Amino acid sequence: MILARHHGERGMTRALLGGVLLLAGCGLDTAGPTTDVVAPAAISDPVIAFAAHGGGAGAEETVTLPSTGQVVRLRLVRAYLAASGSECREVEVGAGGSAYSRLVCSAGTGWREARPLLRSASRGP
Repeated sequence: MILARHHGERGMTRALLGGVLLLAGCGLDTAGPTTDVVAPAAISDPVIAFAAHGGGAGAEETVTLPSTGQVVRLRLVRAYLAASGSECREVEVGAGGSAYSRLVCSAGTGWREARPLLRSASRGP
């Protein structure tokens, strides 16, 4: 009876030791430290790049649109915080006497074009 009890304790000890080793193996990090920092993507649209890096209202820059090759004048009309908390900037794109506006808003670590909800306050009816 003492012999059977001794084998039972040894079996229990082995089971506990195996469980501890299994759990210890789960905690090992063999890949080393991770760096999940993702650099913001380069901005290929010059209008979005201007809005993202432009100065205050009235700032201007001349750029070439890659889609058409057309040289246009960009002017930062206004910058404001949207109801979502995102920073938004309205950019007037003008060439050859005609102009149109584009709205660009911050999104995470970058910027994206947004649909304006209202016409610019700087334009007439």
